[in-house]
Amino acid sequence: MNETNRDAKAHFAMTIGAWSRRGFLRTGGMAALALCRSGAWAQSQKDSGAASAFAAFDGEIQEFMSARKVPGGALAVVKDGRLVYTRGYGWADRENKVPVKPTSLFRIASISKPFTAVAVLKLVEAGKLGLNARVFDLLGLGAGVLPPAGGKLDERWKQITVRHLLNHTGGWDRDKSFDPMFRSRQIAAAFGVPSPPSPSVIIQYMLGKPLDFDPGTRYAYSNFGFCLLGRVIEKITGTSYENYVREKVQAPIGIKRMRIGASLAAKRAESEVRYYTPNDETTRSVFDNSPPSRSRRAASNPPPTEEGSPRAGTSGQIPSREGQGVGSTRAASPTAEVSWPYGGFCQESMDAHGGWIASAVDLVRFAAALQDSQHSPLLKPETIQTMHLPPEPPVSRNDDGSLKDYYYACGWSVRPVGTEGKANYWHTGSLPGTYTLLVRRHDGVSWAILFNQRTDDKKLPDSEIDPALHRAADAVTDWPKFDLFARYKSTL
Repeated sequence: MNETNRDAKAHFAMTIGAWSRRGFLRTGGMAALALCRSGAWAQSQKDSGAASAFAAFDGEIQEFMSARKVPGGALAVVKDGRLVYTRGYGWADRENKVPVKPTSLFRIASISKPFTAVAVLKLVEAGKLGLNARVFDLLGLGAGVLPPAGGKLDERWKQITVRHLLNHTGGWDRDKSFDPMFRSRQIAAAFGVPSPPSPSVIIQYMLGKPLDFDPGTRYAYSNFGFCLLGRVIEKITGTSYENYVREKVQAPIGIKRMRIGASLAAKRAESEVRYYTPNDETTRSVFDNSPPSRSRRAASNPPPTEEGSPRAGTSGQIPSREGQGVGSTRAASPTAEVSWPYGGFCQESMDAHGGWIASAVDLVRFAAALQDSQHSPLLKPETIQTMHLPPEPPVSRNDDGSLKDYYYACGWSVRPVGTEGKANYWHTGSLPGTYTLLVRRHDGVSWAILFNQRTDDKKLPDSEIDPALHRAADAVTDWPKFDLFARYKSTL
């Protein structure tokens, strides 16, 4: 047995003791005891391939999940391009007692955006697309694409570029107006088509709505902007957004199980977890003729969840609230009440901004492929540099013209670290039933954490997992030299 394999097997054997008395005391009481005794916890220990060196990760995640009563989660950690730790926590399917595995598939919500950004930049590299190309012209929106009755084209639409969409500076501010990706019934009713409407119908609807600000003048997180990028990819490549990303972004780095997720429980993918809300909330379905939900309790729209991942110990969040105003306040026709995660929004229409499902291992494969810009299998060094550049002024600038402490680049939030050009890059995802985080840190450490429930308790924000995992990474003093990626090739 070579030294690397011996090291890996030793770490795997030691993981059984990783959750100890310290973890029990930190999570507090019977909730932690129940989780530790559950079959899901025992199974996750067997599947982790991890070491006691990572007990801090286990402790932080167990404390987070116990406090919020999150059914299940999955973690994967990379160091210098090597998968050094991964495991599942709790239940993928609480009712049927199916434990989460490192390879369990989760909705990743807005972590879809970095994949879309890389896909766009590959087209730029190939000379098929320019970052300053006008989206209105690319999509042929002036050629007979008419807004709904009463709508009028805002001429500023013609100024919006691909770069604006990647930077969230296109001109839409959901806090001032609304997020059309979560207004399925209103948009369908405006055109007299079945709900949920397709992305092309959503775009046609938005052509009749005024922009909230001049393109390129400020940042405002926009799911709709990335919906447009998905259609740009389709227009240029002549294939579906999903097929292009799977073939050109995911397959070259060994990701084979990612796909656009399904909205309804009956279409849940093999190995995909179930999604939960804290109080089994229900809502009116955005799908015509939806079957009734089995959830026990009806409730109003859950409040939005802040997205963002500043470095531990720093202040400030990048506001990226998904799930705000999900669905419509007025139904076009009577429909059943459904569980929020299964019909409260249209997962398929969210493809380019929030539609993918993936495992934690898949996500850190992606992160590892971007870690070393000089040897990336996805993008050239100069393209990765472009991906990380701040938006053009005045966006993300202080009053004196200096760059702010963090900014949104092309599909990634960026926080510069030190004076040597290093930075932390991250993205979060949040939907009813989902909270996710992908971090690429300046020191070669990356991680993905996925949960199958998000909290709506403002006293226990989901964003607390970010500084918690920075603390856990800082606590590791001896990073393993083995690479567990090969172990998961058989699960692709």
